[in-house]
Amino acid sequence: MEKNLISGEFFNELIKRAGDIERTMAFSDGNDHRLIKALDYFMDKNKSNYILIGDENKMLDNIKDAGIKNTDNFMLVDPRNSKRFEEFREIIKESFIKRNKTLTDEQLKINTLNNSYWASVLLKNNEADCAVGGSISSTADLMRAVINVLGLLPGRKFLSGAAFVDVPDCIYGLNGKFCVTDPAIIPKPNQDQLLNMVLSSYETAKSVFREEPIVAMLSYSTWGSADGEEIEKIRNVVEIIKNTRPDILIDGELQLDAAIVPEVAKIKVPTSIVGGRANVLVFPDLNAANIGYKIMQRLAKADVCGTVVQGAAKPFNDLSRGCLVQDMVTLIAMTLLQTKGLEDSRQSN
Repeated sequence: MEKNLISGEFFNELIKRAGDIERTMAFSDGNDHRLIKALDYFMDKNKSNYILIGDENKMLDNIKDAGIKNTDNFMLVDPRNSKRFEEFREIIKESFIKRNKTLTDEQLKINTLNNSYWASVLLKNNEADCAVGGSISSTADLMRAVINVLGLLPGRKFLSGAAFVDVPDCIYGLNGKFCVTDPAIIPKPNQDQLLNMVLSSYETAKSVFREEPIVAMLSYSTWGSADGEEIEKIRNVVEIIKNTRPDILIDGELQLDAAIVPEVAKIKVPTSIVGGRANVLVFPDLNAANIGYKIMQRLAKADVCGTVVQGAAKPFNDLSRGCLVQDMVTLIAMTLLQTKGLEDSRQSN
C-alpha cells in the first residue's frame, strides 16, 4: 500500500490523531476488497480490532490478495453459518417488538442475514464500539438497521448526516475546513429535525476540530432581509438553542457570504458573534447541502469525508458506494474520533 495515500494536511492529521484511539470496529461490508486495502493501510497507524461481516471465503480471498500476513486483530463473521444466528435473530426480533413492529418469520430471517443488522447487534451488545458500512449496501439499508436495532442517543429523536470538507488555499472557516450538514439523510427537515441536526453537528464538529465549532444556519436571507415559513423555522431553532444551550455559538438566518466572509459580515451582521467566522454550515435541506458540499469538492478541489451519521447510540457511518480506498481510510479515522468524542461527552455529563 502506497505511503502517501491520503491527500491534504487536515485528513492526514485526523488519521494521526485517531492512531491512539484503539477500539473494536465492525465493518458491515466485509466483502469489499477496497475495505481490506484501506485496513491494510490503517493497521500500520492504529491497533484496533476489526470485525468483518460478510462471505467468509470472499473475505479470506481479499485478505490474501492484499498480502496481509498478520490477521491477529481481524475477526471474520459470516451470518449465514454463524453459531450465533438464533441469538442475533432473537435480539433483532425483540428490538422490533419494542418499537411496536412485527416481522414475519421470512422478514426476520432476511434481516438476521443482513450485514447491517448484524453490525447493529454487535454495537447494541457492546461487542463493537463503532461501525462503518455503505460501500456495498445502501444508505437506506444501514439507516433501517440503526433505527430498528441500535437506536438513538439519549436526547436525540432523529438521525442526521454530516460531511467534512477541506478547501485548499482558503482563509474562511478553519482555514478552509468546514462541517456541512445534512448532505445525505433528511431530505426536508422540519423544525424538530433541524434542531436535532444542529445539536448533533455541534458534537460531531467538536470531536473533529481542535477549535470551538461556530454554527451558521444558512438561508437565502440574512437577519430579516426576507421572510417566509422556512426562514421562520430557522429563526425558531436559533432561539431555542440560544436559550437552552448558551454554550453553542450559533446565528441565523445567514446567507453564506455573511456566515464566512468577515468583510461581508461587518456590513450585513455587524453585531453577530458568528458572522464571518462560521465553520459549521447548516443548510436548510438535503438538496442544498448535497449540492453545496459537492460544489466545494469539484470546483474548489476540496478534500471531503463523509457521511458521518449523527444521533445513533454508537457511531455507524456510511460510505458512498463509489468511494475510493482513501475515502475509507479517512472515514475510519473520523469514526474513531467521533467514538472518542461521544465517550468523553458521556463521562462529562
